[in-house]
Amino acid sequence: MATQTESSSQPKNARVNAEHQTAQSAQPEIISSTVTKVSRPETGPLTHERRRELIAVTAYFLAERRNFQPGHEEEDWLAAEAQIGSLARVS
Repeated sequence: MATQTESSSQPKNARVNAEHQTAQSAQPEIISSTVTKVSRPETGPLTHERRRELIAVTAYFLAERRNFQPGHEEEDWLAAEAQIGSLARVS
């Protein structure tokens, strides 16, 4: 003889709604709707020394992404030059 047992005294829809309300109450409350604009400070034109430094650092990270496999140094440097060159002009 088979009997039907209920896992909870609440109907299924009531359990789903209760879980949904609990999830919503866990969300942080927005206290203010003020928007703050964040901008980069003006640093002036990029010097040749600073540009070379940025290219070297960028080339390092490109090489690191490849686990420093040898034979790609020039390729990394040229790719870094292209990336830095698109950021700013040299004065």
